[in-house]
Amino acid sequence: MLRWFLVSLLSLTVLLLALFGAGWIWIDHRDLAAFATPRLEKKLGRTVHIGALHVHPGAWLTIDADDISVANIASGTRPQMMTLGHLGAQIRLTSLIWGPPEARNIVISKFSGLFERTPAHLPNWRFGPHQNEPRAPLTPEEQAKADTPPDLGNAPGLRNATILDSDVTYRSANGASYRTTLEKVTFASTSDSSPFTMTLTGAYNDTPVSISAEMEPINDLRKTPARPYATTAHVTSGDMTSDFTGTLTDPVNFEGVEGHTTVTTPTSDTLFSVAGIKGDHAPVKLTLSGDFSHSGDDWHFTKAHGTIQTSTMESGDFTLIEGSHGKPDDVTAKTGFERLDINGLMPILAPSGAKGSKKGPSTLHADLLLLTPPDPDPLVHFELTARQLIYNTLDFSNLRIKGAQTPNRIEIPLLRLDYIGASLSADGRIEADGTSSRVSADVALTHGDIDRLRRVAGLAPVPVKGSLNFRITASSKNVHTLNEAISRADMTAAVSMEKGEIAKEIVEAASMDLRLLFRHAKGVTPITCLLGVLQMHQGIGTVIPLRLRTGAGTIAAKANFDLRRKWLDLVFASRPFSTSFFALDVPVRVSGPFDAPTLSLAKWSKVGRDMLADSNAVTNLPPALQGFAASNACARPTR
Repeated sequence: MLRWFLVSLLSLTVLLLALFGAGWIWIDHRDLAAFATPRLEKKLGRTVHIGALHVHPGAWLTIDADDISVANIASGTRPQMMTLGHLGAQIRLTSLIWGPPEARNIVISKFSGLFERTPAHLPNWRFGPHQNEPRAPLTPEEQAKADTPPDLGNAPGLRNATILDSDVTYRSANGASYRTTLEKVTFASTSDSSPFTMTLTGAYNDTPVSISAEMEPINDLRKTPARPYATTAHVTSGDMTSDFTGTLTDPVNFEGVEGHTTVTTPTSDTLFSVAGIKGDHAPVKLTLSGDFSHSGDDWHFTKAHGTIQTSTMESGDFTLIEGSHGKPDDVTAKTGFERLDINGLMPILAPSGAKGSKKGPSTLHADLLLLTPPDPDPLVHFELTARQLIYNTLDFSNLRIKGAQTPNRIEIPLLRLDYIGASLSADGRIEADGTSSRVSADVALTHGDIDRLRRVAGLAPVPVKGSLNFRITASSKNVHTLNEAISRADMTAAVSMEKGEIAKEIVEAASMDLRLLFRHAKGVTPITCLLGVLQMHQGIGTVIPLRLRTGAGTIAAKANFDLRRKWLDLVFASRPFSTSFFALDVPVRVSGPFDAPTLSLAKWSKVGRDMLADSNAVTNLPPALQGFAASNACARPTR
């Protein structure tokens, strides 16, 4: 009986070994493409093609596959979502039993993947029986489940892998494409407890990129997301270098990223190229560093500092919230500069081919584009401060500005800065006006010292001392740049002085005081009030009223001017009963070019008489200026 049992057991063992050997030989020589194709098609709900699939048994199971493709969704932009020229890999046979899997000698070549959203925002990476049907937005519970990082506790051990001649493209619903070319990518580790390294040479949207990274061992990768996975990376592209040191809680999807990053480039050519800015731009030297984080739809770059050209950034906080369901992204930027030089930033702010944008020794002429796109993406909210601001030849201090870009509109609710001791505040808006823009603004300037203002303007000394206050309402239509808006502005402005002084001889000369024939008036007299109201249309304007009231007399004037022709017509006269007994109160007219006007008596011409009559008229002011002017004593007509 025992002998029979042993013979039967030996026979069964021989039979099993024979069957295993036959199966081994059969698998080793069998093309499994026909076996695998229908199963993949059923799983994915797509047409799948496998040219050849071979499995070679051994201590290391060898897999070879060629000519693989997975069809795109019906509304996709190309027939195949993915194609693969060749896949080769070896998997340790015992690791498939005891786990985790261990792989080596992985080679992927000529892979091409297109991940896109259709115009109806349907993603092509959704598989299954209902992949072509629109889906309702996820509930908070479903979204939380979808955002849960994958469990990498059984992540395979990877000894070495290579990707060759491949590319991955993401195409958004609005048709924008972002293509990453993978010329050669390698992954390597000597064991699951040794550092895991990666090198990459390729391109992003045709811009060459090289990356080298050293990561923690794969054993640590399996502990995510409970324990963040540390990595350091070095990126080079042209003359740009970038370094990142930080952690990820979901390395597979580049989620839960936190770390410190730096970017350095002497020309910014790479950044222009990645941003899709074409043409020949002047070099922009850039050095920035800060803390970078990414989780879900939120991207942050905080505690940023560095230099951009000759501008020095002390603090920066940038947030990008990705839009969902066809909505635009939303960017919030808060930056603080020690020195902000707009002239130096013109290679960034000026379009290709604009004045001052090309390479060369010529001096940049700063002029900002006023663009109001109908569907901006992203929407932008910004707050900017600068201790010093340089724009063309102007040098400002203590800048603070807030703004927002929304469809067809840019709103500037706050603008404050100081200039040669004066404080300026404004609010304004830029609105779409066909293919151009419409600009409007309200401006207030206080404590404008007359002597400092006239020196900046290049004027000769004036015998008046004191500080001026301005209120301005301005608008421009059919404009494209800031300088164009300023030069073509329609403007109403009021200027006021409530404390100051003027040389007595000026008042007596204006009133034609006979005592000047026998003596030279000395000293100054206080200015009781000064009020001027300017109305200008594209460089042509009128100042009316223009009144100056002092202890020695009151002067009323009217002026017409043309800034383009540099032409002036001014009538002034002292008001009767405000001057001394010896004053003749003869009106005077000054007319002609700025640099060579002629002097005459105002009453000698009809134009002069009409201007003289207007000089004491009450001007209708816009509501924004009425309160400002009404509080000035000179707003009341003189006798």
